[in-house]
Amino acid sequence: MRTDTMTRMNPRAQPYARLFGLAAGLVLAFVALAVWVAAVQVGPLGPAPAREGVKAPPKALIPARRGSILDVRGHLLATSTPVKTVCADPVLVGAGQAGLVARTLAPILELPELELAALLWPRTRTNELGQVWTNRYVVLKHKVPLDRWQQATQAMASLYAGVDERKLKSRELVALRALRERAVHGVDDQLRQYPSGPLAAHVLGFVSSRECAVGDDHVFEMSGVAGIERTFDRLLNGAPGWVQKSDEVAPRSGLNVVLTLDAGLQHIVEQELERARREFRAASVCAIVMVPKTGEILALANAPTFDPNRPGDEPSNHWNHVVGSLHEPGSTFKVVPFATALDDRILRLEDTVHCENGTWQYADLVLHDHKGYGVLTYEAVLVKSSNIGTAKAAVRLGKARLYHSITNFGFGVVTGIPLPGEAAGVVYPPHKWSKVSITRVPIGHEVSATPLQMCLAMSAIANGGWLLRPVLVDRLEDFEGRVVTRFPRQVNRRVIGERAAAEMQRALVKVASEDGTAAAASLEYYTVAGKTGTAEKFANGTYKSGKYYSSFVGYFPAEDPALCILVAVDEPDRRVGHYGGRVAAPVFRAIAERAANYLRIPSEGGSEPPGDPAPRWRPEPPNDWAGGGAYAAAGRGRRGQGLTAGAER
Repeated sequence: MRTDTMTRMNPRAQPYARLFGLAAGLVLAFVALAVWVAAVQVGPLGPAPAREGVKAPPKALIPARRGSILDVRGHLLATSTPVKTVCADPVLVGAGQAGLVARTLAPILELPELELAALLWPRTRTNELGQVWTNRYVVLKHKVPLDRWQQATQAMASLYAGVDERKLKSRELVALRALRERAVHGVDDQLRQYPSGPLAAHVLGFVSSRECAVGDDHVFEMSGVAGIERTFDRLLNGAPGWVQKSDEVAPRSGLNVVLTLDAGLQHIVEQELERARREFRAASVCAIVMVPKTGEILALANAPTFDPNRPGDEPSNHWNHVVGSLHEPGSTFKVVPFATALDDRILRLEDTVHCENGTWQYADLVLHDHKGYGVLTYEAVLVKSSNIGTAKAAVRLGKARLYHSITNFGFGVVTGIPLPGEAAGVVYPPHKWSKVSITRVPIGHEVSATPLQMCLAMSAIANGGWLLRPVLVDRLEDFEGRVVTRFPRQVNRRVIGERAAAEMQRALVKVASEDGTAAAASLEYYTVAGKTGTAEKFANGTYKSGKYYSSFVGYFPAEDPALCILVAVDEPDRRVGHYGGRVAAPVFRAIAERAANYLRIPSEGGSEPPGDPAPRWRPEPPNDWAGGGAYAAAGRGRRGQGLTAGAER
């Protein structure tokens, strides 16, 4: 007869049944404790064999704090906070206590209890030599905040093992103390944080974390994956310290990187780019704001963007179009042959040229204008963006001189900006040109460039003829804020003289007027000089793709330039608009108006917005404007077919 039935039938037997059950439970608990103590002492299947040829490291490493990234005004853009990686020794936990430890830690670490229990369960494996290995190290969770780690240590310290500790033997007490104090431990780690979320994401980049085993120790290191985080990875990381018995060497914190970016202006640019992307239903929009006298970059942005705190959420948005995307620039490129022809005195703005009423056949191929023009001055050719007039000016220059001027302006080579993934662009030497290339290259076809290269070329016209090296990092500082390295402003070389630059400015001012293609870029209190571009994208062997790359690059105030701004809209919806003057110029204006107010740029009438002026709105050029060496050879890439150019406006 079953025991429960007997108990119900004989009331006197009930106390004895309860005593029997309690005694059985205590016996099982002590058996489990004994097994666990044995496992702590010798491991589940005997002591693990020593690993031949491996000596315990004499030093324990102390990780260094990764440096921060700041904007030019000291606003924190990227920083590191100390956290813990929570680890465990399953042998010290023991099979009998894995469930208990899992129940204790699961709510603190915010992990499923079953998942934790599986990690904590002791396991063995046999290597190729027949030796049995035990898993003495598992990671329970990465990047645990210090307050939660403190909760975890307190919970483990007060862990109740389900036995009367007063009755435990000394060996059993040692095992219980090991469970509470050493079975779960924390390894120093850092959490990289970007306080402003997606702000300047394409400049900052992001990091990954990796675990390195140093002997029996484990160290977690950050590694820059993109942006400044990658370029300055070694300097940001610093150097680890170590401790050995009573000797200790403190870690050296990584250096802080101070950018030339202004977080306030960067925010303005990103807002306007996202608004433009939605309005024109574009694949992407990018912009750069530069000080044309020094090459300092105050803002560099792309839309869509991503949050470097969670880079895996939007991996398709990681690409930095400002430095890495190549496009045939279209009519913005016309400033190069025009500036060169003026500098060589091959033509004057007052000279006239017949634009063939919008259709011109050269070398058996026809070149079109977006509108039929007859006789125009060369100034009007630039203002109205005539392809035919520009091509005829280039023919007067000749292949060799045109090619030299293009490479001299910095196309076909990287600019040297400290960001990974920069493209050099494509500029073919004349011996690879087709018969019509002399008429297609000057209007921005059969060449490709990055938005940054185009902005630097326009800045050269704005500053009187000097090609500058872009400056994105202002200085490096130590953890105490002391300057370690300051990056100088660098001049590459003179590309045109002051006279030609002034003549170009006279024409470019009219581009941003009612008579030009960029009336939408004009400002109320400042004179704008700039150029539009609309290039039909080359795809599937033809320019008839129906997809456009539209841009505007300009500077203001024209007489004393404070800012040069480029806006590029890739594949705007043609139903909304696709000309550079229609989609890119208004974005330029929106950015310029807000930037002028934010930076307190005095108007050309001398008035200034109320409030304290920003200290950096108009830095002076370097004292030594000497050229920086010969131009580099042009890069190689896809060669255009010299077909009829798309409409330019």
